[in-house]
Amino acid sequence: MSRPTNLIATMVLALTVLLHSTYASARYTKKDNPGDSDKDSVELVWTFETGKPFNISPTLGSGKAFVIPVDGPLYAFDAKTGHVDWTYDPKEGLWDRGLTVHGNQLFVCYKGGKFAALNVSDGSVQWKTDIRIDCQRPHHIDGNMVYVSTTFVGPGLKGDPLTGATLYAIDRRSGHIKWEVKTQDYLLQTANSRNGVVYLAGSYFDPGFTDDDGGPARYYAIDQATGTIKWTYESLDGTPKVLVPTDTMLLFSAYQDFIQALDINTGKLIWKRDTNNWIPGFVTDGKDIYFGSATTIVHSWPIADRKKENWRFNIPGRKFDYLLIRPVISGDRLYFMSQRGFIYAINRNTGKRIFRYGTEMKARVGLSYADGIMYMNDSKGRVYAYKVLK
Repeated sequence: MSRPTNLIATMVLALTVLLHSTYASARYTKKDNPGDSDKDSVELVWTFETGKPFNISPTLGSGKAFVIPVDGPLYAFDAKTGHVDWTYDPKEGLWDRGLTVHGNQLFVCYKGGKFAALNVSDGSVQWKTDIRIDCQRPHHIDGNMVYVSTTFVGPGLKGDPLTGATLYAIDRRSGHIKWEVKTQDYLLQTANSRNGVVYLAGSYFDPGFTDDDGGPARYYAIDQATGTIKWTYESLDGTPKVLVPTDTMLLFSAYQDFIQALDINTGKLIWKRDTNNWIPGFVTDGKDIYFGSATTIVHSWPIADRKKENWRFNIPGRKFDYLLIRPVISGDRLYFMSQRGFIYAINRNTGKRIFRYGTEMKARVGLSYADGIMYMNDSKGRVYAYKVLK
């Protein structure tokens, strides 16, 4: 087997684990609970069975919760009641992770390389654009533009070693492509933006790279108005996971599980910090970084001091009951789900637990949160909504 084929097979496996959230799952049991679950902390308000597994937590917006199980269809629920307002199941199929909501629009990726905006209220198609390359990631929206990252590698794709994955800047009102940046990468992550610059990351093939871990990746700063590349940074730390700009730094993590910071203006590396174990990603409030590792530890680090740690929270119970995906910030709280189906709220300033609740579900992906309700789904296809009571 040629090296490109080996590379793509390896990347499909890595993407399945790192990017599409198909982490090993294990059902909550009484053995997992040391007796301190806070029973009056949350209340199940609705649930719905789709019969198919999920690779991403529910997408929330405009008073609705949206989900696409593997092989569809798209469901639109009333977020408070769980009523199915409408479904959408086009003949070509939808990519389950290519879903983003903004105002009265829901953006979706079709299998085969089309991209569309649907009306949130009834699922009708507002416009559809042929981008010719599949998109399997959530999109980034800034003002009237939606930024769509494409890929040649991922679940359900052939794993072709082609390069030319493209970032499209699309007017969300009309579907008109304002500009596109064609890269030498075979996959691109969800873009991000700040202060007139779009930030992007992707993986590429280098025949000279022979290590077993990591892999070549590029990071881009792109002028938001014109699509002109301002700078690039190359890394050997593997497939990018998370890309977050602040006013002074571009923060990112990749397959090798460091958190790194690039100068926002030049792309030069400012610092690189080892997380000491596997992490699925992180979130930041612009001052601190929050993430969980496979050691069951949840961390808070200050961005300004790469050697300091604000606090650690150790998830109780069995080994490997780690935080799924990344926590959600809401006010002074972090909400998250653990691998064995527990949901948590902790104080993000102190790291102290507010509540812990065992859902008894087979957790697979993290949770979403809006307006006092946590939304999640399990590996068997059920969607849940829990109201926070304390």
